[in-house]
Amino acid sequence: MAIGNIYEMKNYKFLVLIPIALLLISLYFIPKIQLDQSLKGGVNIQLQTSNTSINIRSITAVIDSKIPGAEASISRSPGGISITIDSNSSIADAEQYTISMYNLYSNYTTSAFLLASAQAQLKSQPDNSTLAAVVSGETANETKYTSQMNTTLARELSVLSPFINSAPSYNSTNPASMLALAQGAYTNASAKYKSLVVSKMQSIISFSSYSYNDVTPTLGAFFLSQMETIIIAAFILVAIAVFLVFRSPIPAMAVVFSAANDIIVALGAMGAFGIPLGIASIGGILMLIGYSIDTSLLSSIRILKRSEDTPTQRAFYTFKTGATMTSSAIISFSILLIISYIAFIPTYYEIAGVVLAGLIADIFTTWFGNTPMVLEYKKKKEAGR
Repeated sequence: MAIGNIYEMKNYKFLVLIPIALLLISLYFIPKIQLDQSLKGGVNIQLQTSNTSINIRSITAVIDSKIPGAEASISRSPGGISITIDSNSSIADAEQYTISMYNLYSNYTTSAFLLASAQAQLKSQPDNSTLAAVVSGETANETKYTSQMNTTLARELSVLSPFINSAPSYNSTNPASMLALAQGAYTNASAKYKSLVVSKMQSIISFSSYSYNDVTPTLGAFFLSQMETIIIAAFILVAIAVFLVFRSPIPAMAVVFSAANDIIVALGAMGAFGIPLGIASIGGILMLIGYSIDTSLLSSIRILKRSEDTPTQRAFYTFKTGATMTSSAIISFSILLIISYIAFIPTYYEIAGVVLAGLIADIFTTWFGNTPMVLEYKKKKEAGR
């Protein structure tokens, strides 16, 4: 059965309401997105084992029961399995306190330098009221930062109590010794937690060797900020490139809208279906940007720069070509999603889930959103000649 040309309908421009509706629905689910361990912090353990009969899902439940708060994610890797667990909450909090200690110590040393400098000058200028005020102010700052370091250290030692046999004594008036104690306590607690995790793994799975990699919450937050920068930069470069192609803001805005809408819908699907946001899924988002731009440019260039037939006919021919391309990609990523789910491979599952949601959205965004907008622009441009 032949499909009629949807772009020859009287009110075809109202098709744009469909991608807009998808966008609004997606905005509701985006806040529900969860970060995976690569961005929120966690521990990854690669175990080399010859046991090929491991039931990954059952082991996941055992790990979660033996390591509180683990929320384990397991996948097969060459020669064994890869296990990722959440950061220990006590150690994650201690890391933040240690960072605060370094910041406070930096403030303290700055005040100490300013105080020493002002005191030295005051000896030769005893009547200088400005120097006297500096000495008074920096003396107060030294006391304040020392007190804050003492409070922060006490909180760090408190959260690390599960890893400390007895609370150590320390000189609460010596910032340098307090900083050293904070760093030492955090390092020792991290080492003890590593030993605990490895010993628990040995009681669950027999393995010949292992590697242990820890991504702290701070490092995960840094990765997230860098990924956000990369995505924003990608959109800016795409917008510039598209504008140079068309030399007109409306087609360029339509193409960028298409890419942005695909990403937003993909993020909404992640929140709705529980697909975590991690380095793997961000890679899928970057792939999706390229694919979305490809289909949008295919539509826009044929409508605006080709001359055979009418604009609506060119749009419809392109729609059939583009929909076939996208359908092929959807089938491929659907197969990858199913296989990665059955085999329990989180990295491929994240990538396939993100790209698949974006590809489905791209059908509506490009052919019901971008194309009608470009067609309307083309008609008005020709009418104004």
